[in-house]
Amino acid sequence: MLIGKPSKRPNLKTVRRIKQILFNVLQLTEDAVITVTELACLEEDCSPIETVIGLLRPELPQLQYKVHKSVEEIDSNDLLDVCISWGFDVQPSTLEPFLILHHSLRS
Repeated sequence: MLIGKPSKRPNLKTVRRIKQILFNVLQLTEDAVITVTELACLEEDCSPIETVIGLLRPELPQLQYKVHKSVEEIDSNDLLDVCISWGFDVQPSTLEPFLILHHSLRS
């Protein structure tokens, strides 16, 4: 039996776009995997939904970053925060294509 309302799934195009932009901006090799998962946040003082973005690379520790927003609300500033927290030197201008396309997906 399910408790509560069924959750709305995030837009698959947006999830794929987030993965592709991070893959390109971080210049990852083909063996790297980026995960984007939208979860209900049950922690105190947390928004009801959070998006967890992960980076898996062979023989390196897993990296993870939580954005306290839904996938649909993530913007280029959030992705810049992800990159910086993971230790990558990324310029904001490299994320502009995401911002432009993301707005067109919402329309």
